[in-house]
Amino acid sequence: MPYKSPPESDVTAPTPGAFRLRWDVFLSFRGIDTRDTITKGLYSSLEARGVRVFLDDVGLERGEEIKQGLMEAIDDSAAFIVIISESYATSHWCLEELTKICDTGRLVLPVFYRVDPSHVRDQKGPFEAGFVEHERRFGKNEVSMWREAFNKLGGVSGWPFNDSEEDTLIRLLVQRIMKELSNTPLGAPKFAVGLDERVEKLMKVLQVQSNGVKVLGLYGMGGVGKTTLAKALFNNLLNHFEHRCFISNVREVSSKQDGLVSLRTKIIEDLFPEPGSPTIISDHVKARENRVLLVLDDVDDVKQLDALIGKREWFYDGSRVIITTRDTVLIKNHVNELYEVEELNFDEALELFSNHALRRNKPPENFLNLSKKIVSLTGRMPLALEVFGSFLFDKRRVEEWEDAVEKLRQIRPKHLQDVLKISYDALDEEEKCIFLDMACLFVQMGMKRDDVIDVLRGCGFRGEIAITVLVQKCLIKITDEDNTLWMHDQIRDMGRQIVVDESIVDPGKRSRLWDRAEIMSVLKGHMGTRCIQGIVLDFEEDRFYRSKAESGFSTNLQWRSSLRNVLGGIIEQCLCLKNYLHPQAEENKEVILHTKSFEPMVNLRQLQINNRRLEGKFLPAELKWLQWQGCPLKHMPLKSWPRELAVLDLKNSKKIETLWGWNDYKVPRNLMVLNLSYCIELTAIPDLSGCRRLEKIDLENCINLTNIHDSIGSLSTLRSLKLTRCSSLINLPIDVSGLKQLESLFLSGCTKLKSLPENIGILKSLKALHADGTAITELPRSIFRLTKLERLVLEGCKHLRRLPSSIGHLCSLKELSLYQSGLEELPDSIGSLNNLERLNLMWCESLTVIPDSIGSLISLTQLFFNSTKIKELPSTIGSLYYLRELSVGNCKFLSKLPNSIKTLASVVELQLDGTTITDLPDEIGEMKLLRKLEMMNCKNLEYLPESIGHLAFLTTLNMFNGNIRELPESIGWLENLVTLRLNKCKMLSKLPASIGNLKSLYHFFMEETCVASLPESFGRLSSLRTLRIAKRPNLNTNENSFLAEPEENHNSFVLTPSFCNLTLLTELDARSWRISGKIPDEFEKLSQLETLKLGMNDFQKLPSSLKGLSILKVLSLPNCTQLISLPSLPSSLIELNVENCYALETIHDMSNLESLKELKLTNCVKVRDIPGLEGLKSLRRLYLSGCVACSSQIRKRLSKY
Repeated sequence: MPYKSPPESDVTAPTPGAFRLRWDVFLSFRGIDTRDTITKGLYSSLEARGVRVFLDDVGLERGEEIKQGLMEAIDDSAAFIVIISESYATSHWCLEELTKICDTGRLVLPVFYRVDPSHVRDQKGPFEAGFVEHERRFGKNEVSMWREAFNKLGGVSGWPFNDSEEDTLIRLLVQRIMKELSNTPLGAPKFAVGLDERVEKLMKVLQVQSNGVKVLGLYGMGGVGKTTLAKALFNNLLNHFEHRCFISNVREVSSKQDGLVSLRTKIIEDLFPEPGSPTIISDHVKARENRVLLVLDDVDDVKQLDALIGKREWFYDGSRVIITTRDTVLIKNHVNELYEVEELNFDEALELFSNHALRRNKPPENFLNLSKKIVSLTGRMPLALEVFGSFLFDKRRVEEWEDAVEKLRQIRPKHLQDVLKISYDALDEEEKCIFLDMACLFVQMGMKRDDVIDVLRGCGFRGEIAITVLVQKCLIKITDEDNTLWMHDQIRDMGRQIVVDESIVDPGKRSRLWDRAEIMSVLKGHMGTRCIQGIVLDFEEDRFYRSKAESGFSTNLQWRSSLRNVLGGIIEQCLCLKNYLHPQAEENKEVILHTKSFEPMVNLRQLQINNRRLEGKFLPAELKWLQWQGCPLKHMPLKSWPRELAVLDLKNSKKIETLWGWNDYKVPRNLMVLNLSYCIELTAIPDLSGCRRLEKIDLENCINLTNIHDSIGSLSTLRSLKLTRCSSLINLPIDVSGLKQLESLFLSGCTKLKSLPENIGILKSLKALHADGTAITELPRSIFRLTKLERLVLEGCKHLRRLPSSIGHLCSLKELSLYQSGLEELPDSIGSLNNLERLNLMWCESLTVIPDSIGSLISLTQLFFNSTKIKELPSTIGSLYYLRELSVGNCKFLSKLPNSIKTLASVVELQLDGTTITDLPDEIGEMKLLRKLEMMNCKNLEYLPESIGHLAFLTTLNMFNGNIRELPESIGWLENLVTLRLNKCKMLSKLPASIGNLKSLYHFFMEETCVASLPESFGRLSSLRTLRIAKRPNLNTNENSFLAEPEENHNSFVLTPSFCNLTLLTELDARSWRISGKIPDEFEKLSQLETLKLGMNDFQKLPSSLKGLSILKVLSLPNCTQLISLPSLPSSLIELNVENCYALETIHDMSNLESLKELKLTNCVKVRDIPGLEGLKSLRRLYLSGCVACSSQIRKRLSKY
């Protein structure tokens, strides 16, 4: 029986995507249960797909409090996977972690690992004893929060785990997480001239807050800026859509074999990757409803649109689709809005050109007329202006510009590629060769900058210099996110056309081949010639998408109904086209390559043959770069390697056991880079002494590698040795004296490695040493000789107790990290590290004292002491004039800060969470640059000093779960405060009147306090967007029913008209405030409200002006037991909840609520009629249980509905 994913739960929420979070997913688990089973497999699968996973490698052998680093990781994670196992609840730390996770309100995916979800909900079965013990130790009040989190998680439709289904479960979890990776905005151009105005105009066209489906077509010539505009629009729309997808290069991808299938699959997985249980009654009723944002960039065939988006009816109301194309005829039947992306106006074009050519907004007088001529001759096309401007950047003589203008005059108008070719023609011969390599080979492979440089250096080119030149001339770009090579399609096509023109008819006579069909034709027909210099042939992409598509065609049939609202008939079309696109005979036929096909290619420099079998004995002798990732063989078939081979990449060859054996004649003597990462069957490295030019060796994740050949210690040219996660590795070569050029040594995760070579100090060039997660007990005495060492990472070295006093001789050290190590003390010599910028001592549980010499670290900018046992900070800390971050979170024995803190004038972030400090020194007001002050769980801190108001740059003040009793009036001086968190400050009973002066406050969180009223000045918070002030409810026997706090803790609260001045408010949660009387008619002034939660209050009716909240999506009023009637509501409403409103009698006509999807009327015992019910055309979920007064006529209408 196929494994099914659960439907998404209402209690989890996606992560907004307006900014980049550090971690894509946080794994929460009980180490002793799952670390080496499902957790390990899930982590590896996510990491292999480029997902940034936070994993606490040490598991749960922790102290009494949650680590600050983990708290920060939770805050900085887009989603969470919580693996609930039998002993999960025995760890109080696990429960704290889970409570924090639930408080984020982000996506939580629970895995019930051999446990019953009902036991999780009720804390029964294997969990009962753990909670009883916690209540004995910590008291019922504290444990009640953990029970609530457990109850909440148990109510989520998660993934029950059975041993036989681990691989399937991991695959489904990975699919679900991949959707969340769209929380990253797309890259913006360096000079965004004229972009903001166009985006603003199109945002009005798209009307993102309105219902209905809008398909926007952006059309215009190539190079006019369609993609740039689409990316900018996508970034502006991210916040509004849970499901979103940007598909680049539709034209190029769809032209490949199975291209449309791969694009369909990517859209499905990005928008809605999680299979759901089919619950539809008929084909006309959708199982789920989701607004989506989809961008299709560079469409050039109507068949692409028919296959990928079909009809607008396939999308749910509120969805937005953006298409870019050069041909309006293609899209006219698919769009309802067209926008021509025109050339920049003359002033914009002049500014853009000047930015690229002169790095200023306006040309100087002597270049002004020439600049204007160039702008005219380039047709004001952004790409041409960018490339031609960059071409002129290093030319400062007027004569050179005049010559360029003459070349432009000879080009036919609107022939962009001819304009671009001027920049190509200006390159020297080596730069031209490298440019063509990039356009035809490397861009298609998505290669990173450093890998490209390795290949080019292996070919004898000055790769780093050439890349710098090409970037400066805007012929290529390096992405900020991951240093990947990127090239505009017009520039790429210009380069490829140059190669095609070498031989239009016969591809075997071209210098570079990138098209699979042409390559296979040349190889099968033995038509290769000496002209061919480079071939890229990667079958992995096709196999990946094919397997994904097959999954969509077969196992996903069970959930296609869940996608119908998103992509309508895509799956149906896929099914119809399956046999056409995947001929079974071709699919099952393995492609085997033979070296004889390459023999005529005597000038072949670069060859990629990923994931295919190669037979034969010899490859061309001039071959410099061979990428054979996913090699399916155990042993290399070649009799000898090409004599010029410089880069050998066999990454992810999971069957390979030996390379070239032990025969000296097979050793590639010119090898510079050897990549054997993820070759999991590799047990040993052969003798490399013959590789006299070797610079990089990558053996990451070779988990069965037990020995490193001694010859590695004599490689005098080696610069980088990566042994990360070689978990079976026991020893390094004893003698490493030959590694005179080694700069980076990575040993992270070598868990069986107990010592470093004694003569490691001889590595005079070493700059980075990562020994985190090893079993080392001490550092070699010679380590002080590493005078060029800049980074020393010893995190998780549990057996490392001390650092040698000679550590102070590491005069170049910039970062020292001992996080979670066994360190007991710091030597005084630590103060001699004059270049140290970052010192991380977090979770060094045995560390009790910080030496005074720490004040001598004159370059220090980041200092972390979290979760250590230090009792005080030395007064000398005030000498750290350049310190920007100071963190002492969860230092349970730290009760005060030194007065010298006032001299920390550069600190921008101060983290005091979980300390026992009783007060803040008045001197804290002298920390003029402080922007973020974190004081969560500071139970002994009851008051803030008046000087807090002097922190003029403070943007975040967090006192979550503290015992603060009142805020000083000076709080109102914090004019730049953006976020104020007072959640669970249960001793806080009032707010100062000055709070209304916080003119920059966007987010105010004050749930579960004793504050019973808001000052009149509260209405002056003109920037406020989010207001959460709900009281803590008590669950009664009905889990959907809430009771307010005991009456003695509450007085009735009246909303005053001034509250309605919060006109920018988008979310208001004021549950359980005992709001009584009349809600002001001015409520419609809150015109930006999207979410309104007023449940468990005492008002009797809502104002008729509520209908004026034109973009309100969610109205939640459960347990408003005095509410008698519902007025006319805004047509934008999607969810309405009035369950347990026992006094509710009348409901205004609802026929205008055309977008309403969910209506909860449970236990509304007096409701007799629901006017307009038949008009709720979008309604999918209706709850009427307990509505005993509903007439038979209503029930008859419902039966037809």
